[in-house]
Amino acid sequence: MAAQDIRGSDSWTFDLHVQRWLNAPARRHDVATRAKRILASVLQEWQEVGYLEAQIYRIANRAGMSTATLYRLFPDKGQLSCEALQMGHEILIDLITQVDHHPNPIQDLTEMVRTYAMAYLQPGVQQLMLSQTLMLLEPEIEARVNDIASASQNRINSYWHEKIQSLIDEDLIQAESLDWQRCRLIGAMESRTLGRFFWNYPSHSPDVSWHHDAQNIVMDFFKLYGTEKFKTLSRTYNWNWTTE
Repeated sequence: MAAQDIRGSDSWTFDLHVQRWLNAPARRHDVATRAKRILASVLQEWQEVGYLEAQIYRIANRAGMSTATLYRLFPDKGQLSCEALQMGHEILIDLITQVDHHPNPIQDLTEMVRTYAMAYLQPGVQQLMLSQTLMLLEPEIEARVNDIASASQNRINSYWHEKIQSLIDEDLIQAESLDWQRCRLIGAMESRTLGRFFWNYPSHSPDVSWHHDAQNIVMDFFKLYGTEKFKTLSRTYNWNWTTE
């Protein structure tokens, strides 16, 4: 089974995605898989030593090949970094969207918010975002990095917008700006998971659990935007906020 097709629960982490590619068997002329192994090696290097301390010889060694082979596939270091960043964002999107959807909209949205937090809490993802910030300081690759980051954010935004629009279409929440409603759902989680890295916020430790934090966010969301239909169905089917 291809590495990028694997799905799972919280046990399927950023690290395991990377390891799957690092361990992917590749024949001598299988250029595509060898390139993926190199990119996965870059992501592992960033996580372990940071973007600024990454070394080509270690990246090649992790990928199980010589530096000469690496340079044949990626003669330009900027290109190598950008393609690794692209792979990292593909993994991130996969982690965010690996949700088993539930017919109860409260539980469904809670699991989406919790999964979002779990993705950004992973060290590999946090180092990916930090590496991206540092790459934006390099003029020769700044435009490409911006394109990768923007495309990834647009896909993540679309994921949330589609969910919110479906709730509007079902008359479960009031129609408002999709961007504003998305921020209501995930803005708090972004500050709690990435705040220490980018805004020097204190580290967040949930009083109960991340699932409980997600429940509170979703509860506030439905209190603000929930329709009469939502309230009626919630009473009828005993939708609640406490299911772990």
